[in-house]
Amino acid sequence: MGKTAENIEYYLDSKNDKDYLQDLLLNIKEAYKNQTKLTFRIVKPKEKGFLVKVGGLFAFVSFNHFGWSYPSIEFWRNISNSLIGGFFSGKIYQVEENPISIQIDAKEQEFENRNLIKGSKYRGIILRKTKYGFFVDLGLHFNWKCGSILGLIHISTFLKESDYKNWKVGNEVETVFQGYNENNQPALGDIIERGKWRNGEMEKLIGTVQKVTVSINESGKPEYYVSGEHKATVPIKKEFYPNLRTTAKKYTYRLKDGEIIDCEIIKINRKKDSFVLKLQIEPPMS
Repeated sequence: MGKTAENIEYYLDSKNDKDYLQDLLLNIKEAYKNQTKLTFRIVKPKEKGFLVKVGGLFAFVSFNHFGWSYPSIEFWRNISNSLIGGFFSGKIYQVEENPISIQIDAKEQEFENRNLIKGSKYRGIILRKTKYGFFVDLGLHFNWKCGSILGLIHISTFLKESDYKNWKVGNEVETVFQGYNENNQPALGDIIERGKWRNGEMEKLIGTVQKVTVSINESGKPEYYVSGEHKATVPIKKEFYPNLRTTAKKYTYRLKDGEIIDCEIIKINRKKDSFVLKLQIEPPMS
C-alpha cells in the first residue's frame, strides 16, 4: 500500500510502521529485479565501505563497489568523511529481508568531464603523505561531480617548508594545477616554475638543440644555463662522444664567461630540476 492523500492517517499511526517499511522494501525489490539505477546519499563511513540511504532505507556500498578506486584502503579511510552527504547512483545487487540488508553496486557513475586549468587553484583532500610530497584528491573542489581527481604535490613545489611539516592526511588544502605528468596524473604545487619539471613540459625539449649560456664560477669552472635560466650539466661521457671525448674536454676548457653555445638536450634530471646536455662539436680537421 503506497502513501496517498487518502490513507495518510494510516501511516501516521506508529503501529503501521511495518507496513510502511514493507512498501519501501517492495520498491527496492522491484528496482533490484529490473536493475534500475537509484540515487543514494552517503550517511557515514564504515570499516570497508559506506552506510547510505536509498529509497528511504539504509544500505551499504563497499569501497570495492564504489565509482572509483584508490591504491590502498588507507586512501579510502582518509577521504571517507569528506564524502558524507554526497549523492551518487547505483544498482541493487543483493537484498535480504530478515534483517533488512541492501547491497549497492555503484561502480558505474556518470561523472562530468573535468576541466582543470593550468595555473588555477583548487581545493583538495590529502590522502597520503610521503617523503616526496602529498597525494591529494581534487574531486572535493567539484563536489565529487567529476569523481576522483588524484594528483601529487611534490615537496619541491612548496612555497613554505612549514606546510610540508604541518599538513596532515584528511586536511583540506588549496593548491595550484601545474599540468599532467608522464603518467597523466595531475601535477600540483605552488611554485609554477618547479611544476614544469613535473608535468612533462620540460621533457618536450629532449632531442632539441638549444642556446646555452656559459657562466664561469669562482672556481674557474663553467656552468650552463639553457635559455639563460635553466640549469644544466655537460657530462663528457664516452656514450655521448664515442670518438670525441678529448675534443669535447678541450672545447669546455676554452669556453668564456657569457659565451653562448649550441647543445642538444639529452635528458632531464628530475632530482635537480636540470637538463643534461651534449655539445654540438665537429670532429677536428685531419
